[in-house]
Amino acid sequence: MALILVKYGVDNPAERVKLEIANENDKVVLIQNGVFFAVVEDVTKLTKAEVYALKNDLEARGFCTADVKNVKLIDYDGLVELIEKEEKFIG
Repeated sequence: MALILVKYGVDNPAERVKLEIANENDKVVLIQNGVFFAVVEDVTKLTKAEVYALKNDLEARGFCTADVKNVKLIDYDGLVELIEKEEKFIG
């Protein structure tokens, strides 16, 4: 199990690779411009992992909770909890 951070937008091929290689036991957190994966396309079609998005980064880019589907929104405290739980980290 690993925690995978996606911080660049949908046009970044390295971020797409991270999403594609994640397995069902991993958790993906979309931060910074990575939140565009939750808005522009259905990120659950790109990965088998459970997907979270940082609500603060989503709102900072002018989006609201109604703009995302199939993604759990978390705050900074939620991100810290995920970091503490996972054994491996891929940034």
